[in-house]
Amino acid sequence: MGQEYLATGFADVDGCDDATAYRQCLSLLDSLPYFREYKARSYELLNLSAGLSVLDLGCGLADDAFRMAACVGTRGLVVGVDASMRLIEQAVARLPAGLRVRFAKADACRLPFKDECFDRCRVDRTLQHIAVPRRAICELVRVLKPGGSLLAYDNDWGTFSVSGSDEEATKIIATAWEESFTNRWIGRYLKRFFLEAGLHQVELEPSVSVLTDFELADRVYNLRQTLGRSVAAGRLAPAVASDWLSDLQAQSRSGGFLCALTAYTVVGIKPVP
Repeated sequence: MGQEYLATGFADVDGCDDATAYRQCLSLLDSLPYFREYKARSYELLNLSAGLSVLDLGCGLADDAFRMAACVGTRGLVVGVDASMRLIEQAVARLPAGLRVRFAKADACRLPFKDECFDRCRVDRTLQHIAVPRRAICELVRVLKPGGSLLAYDNDWGTFSVSGSDEEATKIIATAWEESFTNRWIGRYLKRFFLEAGLHQVELEPSVSVLTDFELADRVYNLRQTLGRSVAAGRLAPAVASDWLSDLQAQSRSGGFLCALTAYTVVGIKPVP
């Protein structure tokens, strides 16, 4: 993924020198079975059907927007919103023929839409990068029609774990990665924030992503880069870092490597006056 640091960089993709790392990351995640499964579950929980209007906040390359557009058909509409014009341009270039999808560049906390104009709203792994996630949730509730559903999926980086044999070194590296996110514990707060925003019938579903290959985990979680940053910051001695890396690579070869993270899907309904 080059030198771009995914934990911090997604907050300002347009401000980086090269967006390739972010496009590659989004494509990689969308290809993994765990991600495909929770995404499919999110469409199911939203109860998508023909003719609905859907807002997908933090749409990225728009794979979810395209799949949801297929669910709502030509009488429906999906609007993908992202803070990055670079990613929106890539999404537009990838838009399959026949799908009703529109795009807008916007701040998640100041959406350029009228009140109560979408039947469904969805936000996936975006709130972890937003300084005031409550405000973004309130904006989504504002543009949601009464009786409509809002769904959010996000990570709880406090649950991030790696099977390093050196417990102290592993804790330092996992903490360094966790603390790089603007809202590292957003997953555990989603249900409370939904209730505070006035949503009813709020339901929560936890899920756990497990990776058993070190190289794949490194591509997803920047393990080598976090290791290097920890050494540069003086948190780890170079020899300790080298041993930690060798240990995980050996675990991966023998089948004992594990890297896991808990995330939460939360869905709620805007009450009808």
